[in-house]
Amino acid sequence: METKVYLIVLLGILSASAQAITDQERSALQRLHSELDAITTIINEAQQAFNPGDRKQISYQKIRADLQKIQQGILDAINAERREPRLLPPISGEYR
Repeated sequence: METKVYLIVLLGILSASAQAITDQERSALQRLHSELDAITTIINEAQQAFNPGDRKQISYQKIRADLQKIQQGILDAINAERREPRLLPPISGEYR
């Protein structure tokens, strides 16, 4: 549930229209992108430790796909001279 809230907040931030990105904002977004890379490593570790006999399974594939969409949005914002409003692909938010 906490992960879903973070993903929604990130998408809201990335989808907002704004003026050209500042150096400070670009730096913060680059740090965020690096942190999401670290989260990907944690997701991989969790997947390796899963128990196939558990009643409730986590869909690591869906988590990874949503995270990649968010990371791509961050990269687009970092590399864009000016952010224009656009539709973002939806994330599932359902991982069980």
